[in-house]
Amino acid sequence: MKDRNAQQLLAKVMGWNDADTVLKYVPELQLLADYKYDHYQRFAPGKRFIESLALWLEQFDPVDRPTALDLVTNRLVYISDEEFSHLVQTAYPDLIVQERMRLVAEEQDISPHCVGQIRKHRRFEELRHKSLYLGLSDGARTNEFRRGSDGDISNEQIWQAYELGPDKSGEMVGELRESLAKGDMPSNKPRFNLIWLLDDFSGSGNTYIRYDSEKNEYKGKIKKIYDQMHRGDLIDTSHYEVFLLLYVATRQAVDHIEYWAERFTSDHGYKPLQVKVLFMIEHDVAVMRAPDAALDVLIRNPKYYDDKASDKHIKIGGTDDARFGFARCALPVVLSHNTPNNSLYILWGPESHKFPGLFPRTSRHREF
Repeated sequence: MKDRNAQQLLAKVMGWNDADTVLKYVPELQLLADYKYDHYQRFAPGKRFIESLALWLEQFDPVDRPTALDLVTNRLVYISDEEFSHLVQTAYPDLIVQERMRLVAEEQDISPHCVGQIRKHRRFEELRHKSLYLGLSDGARTNEFRRGSDGDISNEQIWQAYELGPDKSGEMVGELRESLAKGDMPSNKPRFNLIWLLDDFSGSGNTYIRYDSEKNEYKGKIKKIYDQMHRGDLIDTSHYEVFLLLYVATRQAVDHIEYWAERFTSDHGYKPLQVKVLFMIEHDVAVMRAPDAALDVLIRNPKYYDDKASDKHIKIGGTDDARFGFARCALPVVLSHNTPNNSLYILWGPESHKFPGLFPRTSRHREF
């Protein structure tokens, strides 16, 4: 009954008076709602997609509603919780193990196709123990990631944050010493060689590494991690590799991270950062890459924007407003747990703003 009422509300908002038009849109939208959109985790309790869509569309002038609906039906990219889980569970066997095999093959001069020989090599097992995994945000899903390793990763090798105090670092080194000894690979000074930095999504890459020209310094998580690695005794700084593993990322973000990380590591004499992405969102997904005159006018319309979104955090991305998202990424992307601010404002505007988005975002930064 509630679904039928929501569908009737949608038809009323859109002015659909004939059955053919309703049948053109509603069954597909209801299927997507059942399969994905109803499960958006930032919806208010009891709220569902079709009703939310109707109320969102009602905010637009009637002439703009077909364009807004077209954005949802033809350009929206929604990554569900189940899809994220699939990426997390495949990360270890499909990417990390393969990368370790490549490293051992190069070190030991073994042909890459000799898979059995590589996996039986002592160094392959040693590097399994000497791999450290750090989450860069809540989205890293470190517990789920560890379970996906089928026991290859111990609790002492993984941590849900990248900032480690001396006590935790010392504990991890102590556990590494014990695990190496149990594997008949004793070491007087055990250190980690492979560092995997885990995160769920990057739209622009600015959070990870950027250059502040006013202060003439690098900023971001990557800088902090490298500086921390070279201060403590957790990492073997004479022999290490650092990987940034993103479950989902845009090509724009990867290009940004690789460019600025290469400059940062070169300037400081650090080993290069290697970026690995399980699911890449290519340039052509962004609205700016496939311009639509009607959609462009809609996005720029001040009636469909709240100036409160133009805060200091948005300015870090190099723009004065968030109509086209942080760093002007212009993404039509929604993640099941939160819509990234790299997406169009009309999709993620918070419920407290005068123009709330279809998939309202909860910000990490709270303004007072």
